[in-house]
Amino acid sequence: MPINRVTAVCFSPTGGTKTYVAAIAKALSSAYKIIDLTVPENRRREYAFTETDLVIFGAPVYYGRLPQIAEGLFSSCKGRNTPAVFNITYGNGQYADALLEEKNLLEAQGFSGIAAGAWIAPHSFSDKIAANRPDSNDINAVEVFSQNIKALLTQGLGDSGSLTVPGNFPYRQFQPLGFYPVGNDQCVDCRTCVDACPVNAIDHADPTQTQADKCLICMACVKQCPWEARLIENPAFNQVQRQLESSLLVETKAAETFFRR
Repeated sequence: MPINRVTAVCFSPTGGTKTYVAAIAKALSSAYKIIDLTVPENRRREYAFTETDLVIFGAPVYYGRLPQIAEGLFSSCKGRNTPAVFNITYGNGQYADALLEEKNLLEAQGFSGIAAGAWIAPHSFSDKIAANRPDSNDINAVEVFSQNIKALLTQGLGDSGSLTVPGNFPYRQFQPLGFYPVGNDQCVDCRTCVDACPVNAIDHADPTQTQADKCLICMACVKQCPWEARLIENPAFNQVQRQLESSLLVETKAAETFFRR
């Protein structure tokens, strides 16, 4: 299967997903391009791919699902029997239905899945969970994964075979958590958080305020604030954080990969 262009397409508020998809794309082509859909302006553009493209998609897992944003996560991307690799990143817990959701969504938009990966990245709710991932084992797994993708493309699979990934449909339901980041009295109105938010949930007039109905709780604003002036001031969040650290620091999970058979 001749591939003329490799493109990485990702939604990555805290950078973990982008690290993985860029590494996979780079292993497949030194001339790869990247489209970062974390930037709202980029999601308003249209991207068309053909059967001579290879697209490496990636998104983080939120509550076992893909991030749910109003305009659609990958709705700007259209394929035409385009070979694609589906990837999700998660914080050492469970990715539940997210990888299946990504596969179904993109195959309905003209992409043909040849491989998929579930990768571990730092948890957005805790600096302790999956800290320093990707590590050397992850980097090695990316290299092996990429070599297997090259082998699949060399075989010229055509329309034969199918890609199967874990997950259930109907997908799991979201459970609102009832908390979100806000600014405190250390805020100097630098608006770094406004630029960091992938869904424009932070009030431009008063950056200490957050629109709860838009917020993904991706924590990008918290992690990028240079003054440490954004946080979640809610006892429920502290409880969730303690529970996550209690359960997710016990086991170190490895990457999972899947290929068209």
